[in-house]
Amino acid sequence: MRDYIPGMEVRLLPHQLIGVSWMVDQELHSPHKGGILADDMGLGKTVQMIATMVVNQPKHDDEHHSVLIVVPAALLLQWKEELEAKTNGMWEVHIQHGKDKIKDPHLLAEKDVVITTYHTLNLDFNIPKDVDPNDEMAWLKRHGGPLSRIRWYRVVLDEAQFIRNRSTRCSRAVAMLRAKYRWCLTGTPITNTLADIYGYLRFGHFRPFNDWNDFNDFIAKMQLEDAPLAGQRAQTVLMPLMMRRRKDATIDGEPILKLQPKHIELVTIDFSQDERDLYDMFEKSAQIQVNRYIRNNTVVKNHQHILVLILRLRQVCAHPYLILSETDDFADPTALLGSEGDKELARATKQMGPKWVSSLKKRLLDRAVAFETTLENDGSDIEGMYCPRCGDVSMESTSRVLSCGHEICEECVQYLSTSEIEHNGVFGNNDEKENLRAEKEFETAAAKGLRPCPTCKKMQDLRPNAVFLASAFMPTRDEVRAAVRAARRRPHSPPPPLKKKPKLEIIDISDLESSSSDGDSDDSMPDVSVMLKSSPRDKGEKTLSKPLKGKAVNRNSKPRAKEESDVDSDSELASDVPKKGMGKKTRQKSNKRDSSEELPPAPDANLLATWKRGGSNVESSAKMMRMVAYLKEWESTGDKTIVFSQWTSMLDLCEQIFSRHGIRSLRYDGSMSREAREYCLAQFRQPGGPKVILVSLKCGGVGLNLVSANRVINLDLSWNYAAESQAYDRVHRLGQEKEVFVKRLIIRNTIEERMLALQETKLNLAGAALGEGGGGKLDKLSIKQIKTVRPSKSNLHTSRLTKLAQLFGMTKNNNRERDRNRQQNEHHV
Repeated sequence: MRDYIPGMEVRLLPHQLIGVSWMVDQELHSPHKGGILADDMGLGKTVQMIATMVVNQPKHDDEHHSVLIVVPAALLLQWKEELEAKTNGMWEVHIQHGKDKIKDPHLLAEKDVVITTYHTLNLDFNIPKDVDPNDEMAWLKRHGGPLSRIRWYRVVLDEAQFIRNRSTRCSRAVAMLRAKYRWCLTGTPITNTLADIYGYLRFGHFRPFNDWNDFNDFIAKMQLEDAPLAGQRAQTVLMPLMMRRRKDATIDGEPILKLQPKHIELVTIDFSQDERDLYDMFEKSAQIQVNRYIRNNTVVKNHQHILVLILRLRQVCAHPYLILSETDDFADPTALLGSEGDKELARATKQMGPKWVSSLKKRLLDRAVAFETTLENDGSDIEGMYCPRCGDVSMESTSRVLSCGHEICEECVQYLSTSEIEHNGVFGNNDEKENLRAEKEFETAAAKGLRPCPTCKKMQDLRPNAVFLASAFMPTRDEVRAAVRAARRRPHSPPPPLKKKPKLEIIDISDLESSSSDGDSDDSMPDVSVMLKSSPRDKGEKTLSKPLKGKAVNRNSKPRAKEESDVDSDSELASDVPKKGMGKKTRQKSNKRDSSEELPPAPDANLLATWKRGGSNVESSAKMMRMVAYLKEWESTGDKTIVFSQWTSMLDLCEQIFSRHGIRSLRYDGSMSREAREYCLAQFRQPGGPKVILVSLKCGGVGLNLVSANRVINLDLSWNYAAESQAYDRVHRLGQEKEVFVKRLIIRNTIEERMLALQETKLNLAGAALGEGGGGKLDKLSIKQIKTVRPSKSNLHTSRLTKLAQLFGMTKNNNRERDRNRQQNEHHV
C-alpha cells in the first residue's frame, strides 16, 4: 500500500499503513468484521481509522451507509475536525449531542458520519426495567432513541476502555448496536483485570467469547487460580482480533515513531514529623479496625468502611487537610462531625419536610440491612451501591442526595449541572398533544437550569442548596446491627427485597479500582465484596464465612519467602484465621483484644488545628513543598508543567500554595463547562500564557493534546498504572519538540509504596495477555495445551486476606520496615 491513500489529505507513516491494511483485511476477509486497534497513545489510531473508512466505503448495493463514532464528550469537536481536515470534507459529519441532536432516525441515517458520546448513547438505550430481556431489541425498534433504531454500516468506539465494565449501562448499550463492522480504539485495552476485555468481545460479537459464561469459565475464573495461564488464554483469544504496537516498536530496524525521550522518575518523599505522626495514628486505627473485620470474618459486610479507610490513607499522603476538613474522628473516618451532620439534617428538614427526611433515612437503613443479610446468602451486588450515572462505587463521603431522594456522586452532580442537558428526543408514547405538552414542560425546566435525575428522570435542581450530603442520612453501624438483629428475630419478615445487579465474579485484592465505565474515577474505590468473593466455582461457599482449616499448599507454586506468609495477631493475619486443630477454648482466647489493639491516643489539638487550616492559611504538605521546589527549579527553562491529582480538593489547595509563591496557573477539571475548558487550554497553549496547569486525572486523562507542556508532576498514584500512563501521554506524542520529564511523587513507608506492587501486578497481567512487558512474549496456544488448574480454595482465601493486610501495612515485613524508617528519622533529627 502506498503512503498516499486516494481521498486522504495526509500521508501515512509506515506503521499506520500496516495498520490500515490489517483493518481493511479484518473487514473484508475476516469472519470477525472488525477488531481492536490498541496502539499506544500517540501512534495515530484516529488517522488509521479514518483511512480505513476511506478505503472501505459503503457500496451502492449496501443497505446501510452511515458510520457511528462514539467518543468521550471532550473529543467530539476533535473527531469532527480530524474527519473534515484529513478527507477534505468528503463526508457530511453530524455531532449527535446536546441541542443539535436529530430526533428522527430516518433523517439521522442520511448523514455519512454521526459522532456522539457514550452518555448520549446511554440515553437512546434507556430500556424500562419491566421489559423482558428477550423483548428488548423489539422495544428499542419501536420506542428507543434514534441511535438505537438505526442499522449502521460501521460503529467505532474511541477510548473503548470506557466499556470495559460489563455491568454498566454503557457497556451493555454498545453491545446492542446493530452494525456490519465494529471497531474498538484504545491505548489501554487492559487496565484492571483480564475481565476488561470481555466488554470488547461482547460489543464486537466476537464469538464464542462474547458470551459471558464462556468467557468467565475460560479466562475470568482462571485469573483467580492461575494468573499466568489466564493471561496466556487471553492472548490466544485476542491474537486474531487485535493489533497493538508500542512507541518503541521498530520496522526494518527503525523506530516507528521518532519522539523525544520520556523520562519517568519515581520520587520518594519523607513526611514532615507532624505529617508522619498524623499518618501513623490514622494507619494504626485503620489496622486495628481491619484486623477485627478479618478476625470476625466480616470483611465483606464492612466493605464500605474499608474503602473509606483506604481512601483516607491515600489522602493523608497528599495533604492531611483532605480528611481533617471532613472529620477529625480518627476512630470513625466515615463520620461527619456531629455538628455538620446535624446542620445538614436540619437544612433538609426545613427544605423538604420531616416526612421526606424520615422516609430517606428508613430507606437507607433498609438497604443497609438488606445488604448485610443478602451478602450472607449469596454475596450478590446490590442496586444502590453504585452511582447511577458513572457506575462508580457509591461512598458516603462523596455521595449526594437529590430532592427526589435518589443518590448520585458529587462529581456527576457537578458535571450535569454545568453540561448541556441530555435527552433522547422522545417525549412519551401518547397522542401528539400529550407528547407536545411533555416536551414543553421539559424545555421549560431545562431553561430554568434543571437537569433530569439519572434514576427517575424527573427534573431536579442541582444547585448546592438543593442537594444534600448522603452521609447525614446514613444509619450508624449500631443502628444497622440492631436492625439486623431485629430482622433475624423475625425469620418470616425478611427485610425489604432489593433489586440485585448482575453478579461480578471479579477478581481479587489486586483489582483495587472501581470498574466504572464512563470514566476512570479514582475517587471511587474498589468493591471489596467483589475482591474477596470466593471463586464462582465454589458454589455454596462464602468467601469469609467459615474458618480456614490450616495452610493449603499450592503444588504449582514455589515456596514463598517467610515474611510473605508470617502474620501475627494484631498487625497481621495468621492468628485471625483459626488453624486446624485449634480447640474452642483456644479460639475464644485468641479472639480477645490485647493491649496492642487499643486505639492510639488522639492527635494533639494544636497539631490538628494546624493541618485543618484551608484557604490562604493552608499548611504546605511534603508533596506540595517538593512540587513548588520543582516548579521554581524549572522556571528559568521556559518549560510548561502539568500537575495531576485525582482530587479536586487537592487542586484547590495547590491553587492557594501557587498564589502564595507567585506562580501563575490555570485549572482544568470536570466542574467546568466545555467552553471554559476550551478557553483554559487555549490560554495554556499561548507562548506567553501561564506555565502551570492543574488537571484532574479523571477529566484530563484522555483525549487532550498538551504538547505545549513537557513536564508533568503527578501528586497521587492511580490504582492502575494505565490511567497514569494515559495522562503522561497527553504531552508525549506527535508534535512534542522537547524531552518529556515526569515526576511521580509518593510518600515513603505508606500505602502508596504498597500500591506500586499492585500496579506492577496489573501491568504484568496485561503484559501476559498482550504478549509484552512483564508478561513476556507468549507463543500461540492450542486448546489442547490449555489445562485447568484448581489450587486449594483455602489457599486462595488466605492469599486474598494477606494482600489486604499488606495493603494496610499489617505484615511483619511492613512492621520491620516501619520501625527501620522511624529509627532513621530519629537519627536524622
